[in-house]
Amino acid sequence: MKKILFILVVMVCCMGQSLYAQGMRQLFVDAPDEVFPLLTRNNRADCADYLEAGMEAKVTNRLGGVCRMKALTDDFLHIEPSYASSVQVKRLVADGDTLLCVVNSVKAEAAGSRISFRNLRWESVEAKGLFEAPAIGDFFVSADSAMLYADKCDIYLVSLTLSPDDDTLTAEYTMPGYMSEDDAVAVRPLLQRIVYRWDGKRFVKE
Repeated sequence: MKKILFILVVMVCCMGQSLYAQGMRQLFVDAPDEVFPLLTRNNRADCADYLEAGMEAKVTNRLGGVCRMKALTDDFLHIEPSYASSVQVKRLVADGDTLLCVVNSVKAEAAGSRISFRNLRWESVEAKGLFEAPAIGDFFVSADSAMLYADKCDIYLVSLTLSPDDDTLTAEYTMPGYMSEDDAVAVRPLLQRIVYRWDGKRFVKE
């Protein structure tokens, strides 16, 4: 009985090490359709193959539109499943474990993003405590500026960008994209981007 238990423990450990060793390419290709609903498994494999071969990574998605892969490294990917959407994924080390940070964005006059976290099996992980979304006022260079334009900036629209080079996440308030030209010109100089860095447990403001 002890021998069987020992074998089971070894198998579980090996499985965990195997998952950890997977590069972003294999994780992307093996991802469930719910994560990339516009892309088939063949689409994902073709994108990775084309990019690694130095070719334009462009395929036709499930709806007949164009999908383009922008970047793929061992711990980062950036893909545009359609002309109006993008997905970024960053592999993060968290207390000896590994998390996938996923940023889905929709692009129109201005981009809006949502962030989620998954394990290496692409199962959802509770995001509470991992990232605290900034308030609209946090994007202004001063409290006076935030109060002055509070009536113009009453909609929460934020674009999130993961860095391919390090464990940082940049948040940008994009509501000016929907403002009149005069209002946008007045507001943009008063806004600042907010940079977060992964500290091994959560994203914290720099």
